[in-house]
Amino acid sequence: MFKQRTTTKALLGIACLAMLAAPSTASARNSVITGGGQKTGTAAMNLPSISKVRGLRSGDFILKPAVQVAGHHSTNVFNGNESEPGNPPVAGTSLRIAPALGLSNGSSSEVQFSFDAKGDIRLYLSDNPALENLTNFGGTADLGVTFAARRAISFTLFDHFTRALQADNWETLNTLNRVANDVGGRISFHPGEIPERRPLEVSLMGSYAIDKFEQFEAGNTSTVRTRLTSSWRFLPKTAAIFDASWDFRNFDDPNKLQLTSNSKPWRASLGLAGAITKRTTARVTAGYSMSLHETGSQFSSPIWSVGLGYRASASTLLHIGYTHDFTDAFMGNFVDYHRGSLSLNQRFGTMMDVTAYAHLTYGVYGALSGTNLPAGTSINQSSRTDINVDAGLKANFEVSRMVGALLSYRLRGVFTDFVVKSQSDDILDVGSFVAHELMAALTLRY
Repeated sequence: MFKQRTTTKALLGIACLAMLAAPSTASARNSVITGGGQKTGTAAMNLPSISKVRGLRSGDFILKPAVQVAGHHSTNVFNGNESEPGNPPVAGTSLRIAPALGLSNGSSSEVQFSFDAKGDIRLYLSDNPALENLTNFGGTADLGVTFAARRAISFTLFDHFTRALQADNWETLNTLNRVANDVGGRISFHPGEIPERRPLEVSLMGSYAIDKFEQFEAGNTSTVRTRLTSSWRFLPKTAAIFDASWDFRNFDDPNKLQLTSNSKPWRASLGLAGAITKRTTARVTAGYSMSLHETGSQFSSPIWSVGLGYRASASTLLHIGYTHDFTDAFMGNFVDYHRGSLSLNQRFGTMMDVTAYAHLTYGVYGALSGTNLPAGTSINQSSRTDINVDAGLKANFEVSRMVGALLSYRLRGVFTDFVVKSQSDDILDVGSFVAHELMAALTLRY
């Protein structure tokens, strides 16, 4: 039984990991519809930053070092469920250290350079071997260089690197840690003598991305990405926008994972974004998308997004949005999702920002046939259906120019009737879970 359950977890328990440009926190229970997606539908509006001017300047370059030390607690590290034999919720507390370094030369140079790196060191405070095994380090590094930045035609080279840390969906010594890298270039056309007033911009991007798991090798992929974007500001605060992408994704070994296949997904959308009044902004897009998987279920449907931003006062900002789109998944090829989002940003004086947010997502996975399942297993839904909740509250404190603090709470959960059973009708994998997370952090920066 243990071997069968382990095999099921390997193929179904992490079958729903999102395959995006960067690693995503997702899995069979940690659903791919947690967040992210290509277009959020959020109208662009932000409160002025309360951060003080900081950094070490040398000529045109500014160096910004920082380090964050945080305590983090989760009530359900492995996304367990009391209904799942042998995998109840397991709480875990960790010390997290995140050194950061930024280097840039601003926007006035013809050659613009930017580098941002952030570490993610996690030290679990437990004698539970499964939790101790999560002690590790990860992080991100983004590099970009733009040539002829202030001319009508500019060229950009970039590289985005991520080592993401992710617990398995079972109390085990295995992890879902992964490394992703996306390297490419972009050519942009933006005519006009004054860069800040250019009404038209067209960009063509191409990149090569890899996504490699340290243990779940069946999920390793490589992807060629292409994207064409444009915006035309035909009114002072209103622009027409266009976004089209076509990716070519291949598994390193397609025979290892039978629940999905190689694909060539494309999207194209057209819309408007801008100010309706002095207090209100909106963004509306609509288009079409196809997943173009080699085998199995296919997504082919209109996609759209609507976002509204409202500044109730100089210190209060409200965002509301709705999106219909799809994302790739390791089970059933894709998730067709509808997501509603709401956020409230409240400023208190010049020292504190409080943000409350909620994302509610309804997602339907592509259909599976019984022949794709691991031997000796069955599922109760050929097309898995999830309701996903991701909500929280964050309070940022600007204590001084060099010191900041953060307090946060997050609720994440997947609500679904989806289960995996053995031939003898024993439950092997339950799709639902709920987790609560608390974090307190202190940031030192110069």
